[in-house]
Amino acid sequence: MNKAVLLPNVEGFPSESMRRYAAELLRALCALPGVGWTFDEIVCAPDARVSAAFGGGATGEKFASRHARFLKYPRQIRSVGGAPVFHILDHSHANLAWATPPARTVLTCHDIIPLLAAKGLVSMPHPALTRFTFPLRVRGMKRCRKIIAISESTKKTLVEIAGIPAEKIEVVYYGCNPVFGPQPASPGESLADERRGVLGRFGLPATARVILHVATATRYKNTPAILQALRILKEAPAAGRDVWLLRVGAGFFDDEAALITRLGVGDRIRHAGKIFDDRVLGACYRAADVFVFPSLWEGFGWPVLEAMSCGTPVVVSNVASLPEVAGDAGIAVPPDDHRALAAALLSVLADPAERASRSARALVQARRFSWDACARGTLAVYEQVGGMRADRPSSP
Repeated sequence: MNKAVLLPNVEGFPSESMRRYAAELLRALCALPGVGWTFDEIVCAPDARVSAAFGGGATGEKFASRHARFLKYPRQIRSVGGAPVFHILDHSHANLAWATPPARTVLTCHDIIPLLAAKGLVSMPHPALTRFTFPLRVRGMKRCRKIIAISESTKKTLVEIAGIPAEKIEVVYYGCNPVFGPQPASPGESLADERRGVLGRFGLPATARVILHVATATRYKNTPAILQALRILKEAPAAGRDVWLLRVGAGFFDDEAALITRLGVGDRIRHAGKIFDDRVLGACYRAADVFVFPSLWEGFGWPVLEAMSCGTPVVVSNVASLPEVAGDAGIAVPPDDHRALAAALLSVLADPAERASRSARALVQARRFSWDACARGTLAVYEQVGGMRADRPSSP
């Protein structure tokens, strides 16, 4: 029986999406029938004593997290002993590649946006140290026998920008939790009832035509473009007083809040905050008339898949992985063309037939992605790596 040891992020590491990837992938791998493999994971938690030694609070937690990531976690890995495959689930922890046998190590790279920003290829602020720290992650990736990229776009940037040989990289797409589907999660509830509940919960009028955006506290989500498009829609006769933006997730940066005031669109925005219950988030997708995601860059664009799985039309930017994920179901526009973004949104908001057509295509496109397919693709990589001699050196 072969064995793969999965290495998720240190507990408490600030990435909900990476926690989800680790949990969903492990569940899907364990559900594969008759594969001749077992799947375990190592869980590494920061030490409270380390946190206390640095004064506790946010500072202590930061030092405890780094201690766990760079010292405690590698020690745990080395104590495991031999296994055909070690899988580092997030390139943010690429340092773990120095604790695993290179010829038996797989790493999933989700994006290299910080490196793109440091090189001026994506216009967004970034820490000055990124140009020094991210190349260290790339060195860790290069030690691994195989890299799993979550999209063809991510593979392309790994080859062209990070200098990783194409033959080391396999593309394995994310899946989508079945809770994100076209029907309400609550048995017996109609879509109309669910929509009324969402509108009431977030203080939206019954006549609202809702644009949904799901965001993290990162600049590449391109929130200013959405705000500019909202102003155009607010003044458009075909949209007018009925158009609203429902924002889920991170709040607005200070300059974005100032832009909201300057554009006069604050009365058309509802901020739902972070939603940790996928059933509630799924209801928000289904209640929306259109989902908008005009990011400057994405490694994949998970919310786009979730929206399409719920049958919600999507408008995305025409860069990186987003056209790849949305396919012909989505409308893709340049991320810096606010009028094109507004026009794309309006084409769905003002035309029920267009919305129905886009919704149907969204469901078809979403079926291309599943956790079962993700698990099978990942297992295929494990089988490539597990069949190699443990002492075989990794290619550079």
